[in-house]
Amino acid sequence: MGRRAFTLVELIVVIAIIAILSSLVMPALGTALGQARATSCISRLAQIGYALQMYCIDHGEYLPSQGDSDNNYYFGRYNGHSASVDFSDGYLSDYVGNDPEVWQCPGFGDFMPRASGPTTGYAYNYEYLTKYVDNGLSWFDPNYRWAYQGLPLAIIRKSTSVALFGDSARNWMGPLEENWYWTPPSQSIPYGVAYTHFRHRLRANILWADGHVDSMPPDKCVPLDQDNLGVICDEADRYFDPEQ
Repeated sequence: MGRRAFTLVELIVVIAIIAILSSLVMPALGTALGQARATSCISRLAQIGYALQMYCIDHGEYLPSQGDSDNNYYFGRYNGHSASVDFSDGYLSDYVGNDPEVWQCPGFGDFMPRASGPTTGYAYNYEYLTKYVDNGLSWFDPNYRWAYQGLPLAIIRKSTSVALFGDSARNWMGPLEENWYWTPPSQSIPYGVAYTHFRHRLRANILWADGHVDSMPPDKCVPLDQDNLGVICDEADRYFDPEQ
């Protein structure tokens, strides 16, 4: 006896069942993928935390620099918008095995790179953990040099609540782009800007001074903007100031 063909009604029922199953499965897959990206981000920040500890041991218990006038930053050497970053020439490069992937957050999403290729999705608490110094010459002097020199590790009183690195971005009246300078709320809120990027299901991953990493929701003192940028504390800077 020959096989009976599907009727139109049966075909519609099968399609409807598939659609229902897809609507149930796809959100779960999206949630799982987002969680995997957040977990990978936490792992990378933990690597950066270990690298920073090793740096401090090798440099007399001083924290690393944010950057300098030679375009060396904690993640690598920045060679301009049209060139790639040299990830082997940063203050922490040797301590992460010169691996550029360590500096990339897999959950960053769409953003405008600041070089030919990505730089980093993690910003440093430079305002409180480094000191700006220069050689005393004018900005217009070709021999002018500056650097954000790392401060002694001992300035951190409570290592469990001082942020070192975190998910960061900026949108200076344009597309979302990478940000390296994690400006604290006391200096950003008055100007109506924010630099913590709550990219992991409206949470941001933070590396703390004791080496642990966790995710935080935005502080309610500033509403998230259209790019999910906000702050993790108010203008008292309780998670940035190492002397609190």
